Amino acid sequence: MSTTTQTPPARTPTARPPSAPGVGGRAGGYLTEVQKEMRKVSWPKRAELLNNTVLTLVAAVALSLLIFMSDQFISWALTLIYG
Repeated sequence: MSTTTQTPPARTPTARPPSAPGVGGRAGGYLTEVQKEMRKVSWPKRAELLNNTVLTLVAAVALSLLIFMSDQFISWALTLIYG
């Protein structure tokens, strides 16, 4: 039985060895990447933002009222039961 040795894969021309951190180190690199990603973000228009904000506030108030009314009903029912 013969043994074969594996050779490591050849480096491709596009692969670059990791470079040493430059000015700012890892934090600077992170901030640069964040800046690049923020350019790709699709920001909402002012009208869309306003509509979504109003919708969120209305939904929050409606849910708060629903919880409040449920709490008042349960409190009233327990007062009837336990007196």
